[in-house]
Amino acid sequence: MTQSFRRARAATAAFLAATVLAASPGLVQAQEEVDRAKVSAYVEAARAELRANREALMAANLTLAPAESDAFWPLYREFNTKRAELGDTRLKIIMDYADKYPNVDDATAKDLVDRSLAYDKKLHKLEDSYVAKFRKVLPAAKLMRFLQIDSRVETLVELQIQQSIPVVEPRG
Repeated sequence: MTQSFRRARAATAAFLAATVLAASPGLVQAQEEVDRAKVSAYVEAARAELRANREALMAANLTLAPAESDAFWPLYREFNTKRAELGDTRLKIIMDYADKYPNVDDATAKDLVDRSLAYDKKLHKLEDSYVAKFRKVLPAAKLMRFLQIDSRVETLVELQIQQSIPVVEPRG
C-alpha cells in the first residue's frame, strides 16, 4: 500500500466519521414535533463541518501542480459556495416536509416533488457549468479524479440526509 493511498484512506475514514457524527440524531424523526430553530442551527453546524472536511478530503486525494492548485482551489471554493446556496433551497424543502409530516396530503406531496425536481435541475446545471470551468484549469485525468471524489462525497452526504428523513406514508 503506497503512502498516498494510506493518507487518502485515513482522510476518507476521518471524513466518514465526521459525516456520520454530523448526521446524528437526524433532521426529522418520525412523529415528533420539529423545532425549526434547533434543526436550522444543527444543519448550519453540520454544513460548516462538511465544508471543512470536504476540502481536506479533496486536498488529501487530489495532487495538483502549483499552477493547477493556484487556479483550482479558488474555483473549487466558489463552486462549493454556490452549491451551498442551492443547499439552502434543499433545506427549505426538507423543512417544509418536516412541518407537514406525518400528515402530508397529495397537494403538499406534489409541491415537494416538483420543488425537489427543480432543485435537482439547478444543481445539475451548476455542476455542468463548473465542469466547463474546471476543464480550463485541470488536465482531463485530474478533472476525472476530482469528479469521482466529489461524487463519492456527495453520495455519502445524500445518504446521510436520506437516512434522517422518514418516508411518507400515502393516505387512503
